[in-house]
Amino acid sequence: MIYRFTVLFALFCLVSVLLTGCSALFSEQEWSENYALMEGVQSTVPQAIDGKLNTMGETTFPSGMEGVMGGNAASQVIITLPEKKVIRRIVIHSDNLSQFDVYADKGSIAVDADWQLIKDVKSVKEHPIKVSLLIPFPTDRIRLRVLGTKDDALLNRQRRARSGGFRGWDANRRAAAKIREIELYGYKTADQVEEEQATDKREKELDDLLQLE
Repeated sequence: MIYRFTVLFALFCLVSVLLTGCSALFSEQEWSENYALMEGVQSTVPQAIDGKLNTMGETTFPSGMEGVMGGNAASQVIITLPEKKVIRRIVIHSDNLSQFDVYADKGSIAVDADWQLIKDVKSVKEHPIKVSLLIPFPTDRIRLRVLGTKDDALLNRQRRARSGGFRGWDANRRAAAKIREIELYGYKTADQVEEEQATDKREKELDDLLQLE
């Protein structure tokens, strides 16, 4: 009986330690700075990385795709970082984006862009749009491809009105997405968290000394 109680108690302690460790691990995972605001970042929609929500740009259609019919025509925005990062979260500020997917460049030396689909968002349900990612590799290029906007229906009604109601070869066109800002985040490293905590401690100590004077 005592042996059984000892084993159960040991298991309980082990589970408690594991849970405590996991809790501590997740509590230490804080979001990094916005990688899209790093020096040297480039974007096909410059307004998306200027750090200003009051500026707005539009996604662009790849060259030669403006007149392609139906679902094949998709506008996009590509953000290029000066160095590879492990990206865990994207925040998109958009007035009309309703459906999109996200690609990351795997960085193959054999091709100019080795895009891998990492997220497919069928319906936008919040604003700003917050997308969690589990990219298994660091990347320096992210591509957001627009699959639907709130302006698509209006665009097609206007097109049909101009053509007298005729549904031509270019029916079901997509509108460009209106992008105010795109933010890219990873996790802070343990060293970064420790450094920030040390800085906060020094600043508090300085404030306390100033208040005593």
